[in-house]
Amino acid sequence: MYNHRGRGRGRGRGVFMRRPNRNKETETTTSSTPHNDNSPVSIRSTTASLINKVTINLELDEATETWFAQFRNLWNFVKRSPPTSNMLTQHLDTVENPYEHVLRLMYNSFDFKLAKSKSLTMTIMEEFKIYSTVSRNRIHHLLTSEIKIAAFNVVRKQSQFGLMKLVVDIYEMLNDCDIFYDLIVQMIENKEYKDACQCSSLLRLQDKFGIYEFLVPLVLQDKLVIVEEFLNDSPHHQYDLVSYLDSILGQPSSIRITLDNYIVKQEIPHVKFEKLSYKPWRKLIVRLIKIYNLPADVSPYLNKKRNEGALYFLLNKRFVDQSFGYESWREMVEEAVQDDENLQKDLVVQIALFGTPSEALMWANYYKIPREDWPYSVRLFNDNPDKDRHQQQNLQPAVEENWDTVNKKEIKMPVLKLNLPPDCVILVDNPEGFRTFLDYIKTETLIGVDCEWKPSFGVQRNELALMQIASRRAVYILDTISLAHQANLWQELGKTVFNNCDILKLGFSFTGDTSMILQSLPSLSFNQNGGFLDLLTLWKQIDKHPKVKLPFEVHSGGPSLGMLVQICLGYVLDKSDQFSNWERRPLRQSQLHYAALDAYCLIQVFDVLRRCSESVGFPFEDTCYHLMTVSKGKKKKSRTNIGKSKDGPRINPQPPSPHYEPKPAEQVKFVCDSMLQGLGKNLRRCGINTAILENNEDHQECVRFYQDERRFILTRGTVFNTLNGYVTPGHCFNVQSEDVDEQLKKVLEYFNVTVTKDDVFSRCQSCNSNSFVKISKSTINAIALEDSKARQLEYAEAIDLADEATGFSSEDDDFCPPPISYTRKWETCTEEKIDFGLCMTRNGAKIQIRDVPEGILNKHDIFYICEDCGKVYWDGTHFERVLANRLQGIVMK
Repeated sequence: MYNHRGRGRGRGRGVFMRRPNRNKETETTTSSTPHNDNSPVSIRSTTASLINKVTINLELDEATETWFAQFRNLWNFVKRSPPTSNMLTQHLDTVENPYEHVLRLMYNSFDFKLAKSKSLTMTIMEEFKIYSTVSRNRIHHLLTSEIKIAAFNVVRKQSQFGLMKLVVDIYEMLNDCDIFYDLIVQMIENKEYKDACQCSSLLRLQDKFGIYEFLVPLVLQDKLVIVEEFLNDSPHHQYDLVSYLDSILGQPSSIRITLDNYIVKQEIPHVKFEKLSYKPWRKLIVRLIKIYNLPADVSPYLNKKRNEGALYFLLNKRFVDQSFGYESWREMVEEAVQDDENLQKDLVVQIALFGTPSEALMWANYYKIPREDWPYSVRLFNDNPDKDRHQQQNLQPAVEENWDTVNKKEIKMPVLKLNLPPDCVILVDNPEGFRTFLDYIKTETLIGVDCEWKPSFGVQRNELALMQIASRRAVYILDTISLAHQANLWQELGKTVFNNCDILKLGFSFTGDTSMILQSLPSLSFNQNGGFLDLLTLWKQIDKHPKVKLPFEVHSGGPSLGMLVQICLGYVLDKSDQFSNWERRPLRQSQLHYAALDAYCLIQVFDVLRRCSESVGFPFEDTCYHLMTVSKGKKKKSRTNIGKSKDGPRINPQPPSPHYEPKPAEQVKFVCDSMLQGLGKNLRRCGINTAILENNEDHQECVRFYQDERRFILTRGTVFNTLNGYVTPGHCFNVQSEDVDEQLKKVLEYFNVTVTKDDVFSRCQSCNSNSFVKISKSTINAIALEDSKARQLEYAEAIDLADEATGFSSEDDDFCPPPISYTRKWETCTEEKIDFGLCMTRNGAKIQIRDVPEGILNKHDIFYICEDCGKVYWDGTHFERVLANRLQGIVMK
């Protein structure tokens, strides 16, 4: 975490920024956004002499070196134990300043750079923490500010956050946290945003910085884990950052164009430009709002765009699908449009375009839109509503509308009616009614359960509005909004009904309802194995049995409750009230009817499934019992035993290849799942543009790469079943072989990709770039000289660079560029693009000169530097050997 040597891809270049002086009132507020030229993002320079310097001698004298060797031998034998503790304590009693001396021991430990929990370094520091606590009165005066800064700078030379926290605690840095402010400022000036963010949080200096110093750059670098860790302890930064991110959506230009000027001006390195588009930006805002439970007004521009999308969705549902009742349509339109005058005008225009000027006129009057903003057809209709106009006739839909019913021409079956008297649909909205309901329902043995909540088009969290519980004789509709705070009543419902295995509870695709219940009614805790039967799962099981025939046949539609009702009952469900504002009170009669029917029809469908199954000898009761009690446990068990069964998990068949003709390597792009990182490196070696998921990235990221960059997806195992459903057939490939070389051959064969010698090694295996700076021997040595001047004290133990001596990979020595005589399919530019002072490429990447052994610098005449990650390559000697071995039969002659 605090090791600065490795950096990702980027487009910016690192330069120093100035920071304006802050007063007490403005330390934690922001006045403008980074996309403005007058943004307060510059960082004030500092001249503190101790910044990034260790002012104490870290070398061990001869006597200490001898003692330390003995201590290491003892530790190797007994690890952390009383003997090692006593030996270290006795040694510290003999030194002049234990706080200073233990830094030398820590720094010279062989495992200092990767100090894990049971390492020698952690043993020393954990024992010293005890020692410093016991001896505090005697040695505390030796703990000076200079020692604290030295300890901070020493521990930053390693990569483990746990050791960093321990050192901060031992050296009591929080008591003097302000002395580290300049160090963090210097990190920001050096573009070390990650370290600055983590150190400011660790040292409780969050309030000294706004969002622009490092949070916004980290967002642009897509280092969101670091950002969220910081925000967890800083509520005002949560609001400020989300407000800024939302303000970008309010700009007239695209996100990329809006931020380009800011990125170039501040020269932020390693920007993930593929993230600077609406979808990932919007998802980030929504994620942060949900994580930190921020109010809706923090994102007005996101809400506006969501409402625009909601409006067009509602228009499509009403005028194209014709599946909205008028009242539901009006409620949801008012919810989407609200007070936005532009959306109000757009609503009138769109309705007029659908050929209903009378409805458009109604909305124009309702929102008091000036006549000059009315569409022409609406003005004509207003002036003479009875006149027969040719323009309007052309716009009228072919089917006459009926606002309150489903389009009858599209329905071949009658609409399902609720076969209960009106007084058997009972709305429960007070405690007395709830107790009456409990007395009734606990005597039933079979009930149907369904829930309703208002569709949410914004970032607000949905809340449960109704819960319907139906028996054969009545349907109770529980108003959860009115009764939400009646915790004792919901607890009683959970105890007597939801946790009662003697009552069979029917639902359809009940996972969503369950999540909503647990979220909105935490008092209603229940065991989902306590007598719950999902009819969707039961339907799938019955459908596998060839002898079970349900009464009606329907040849279109997906596995929905409406479809199951049609197959079992021969009726369609009227969904005209499905998209309703279920939070508005009082509820309409049509809403109550819809809600009651959705729960009651579950019992009707269950009866038909039972009757049809038992008539052909299908084990209906056993199947239901198995689904209610065994399925979840069995699912978990099979998940942990994947690959152990004889046949293994069922994988969907691979569709045909999308390529019938050969495709050159440069015309194909892939994304490799995290399980296929070795294959990804092989594809890059062949010059193929390949994105590779990191271990911590979700498999669904492959779909984003497919959608945004049109990359073919490479995955394996059961993940293929999931990802393949999101893409065009043939655009996701299931890699079956365990051998990396065999995987490469199969992928190239399936996608019909041709690889030539000019493709091989034309891309950087570290970052996938194909843009390189071509430099001479004298230039690479000049860069090495500049870098050596800037180096801090090197680590005590020697670093073996032999593994990286070939540049492209540390896996073996085959990853070298081919001789210059070949024409590479890469982009090269001249060495004038190098910033010698900062040892950076024009894209802001630190040149990784330290990874090149000194002998190599004088051995070759030409070097190549990747512009995006700074990795250095040179002309290899193994090119022909690679072609003759690992790439034999792959590369065209």
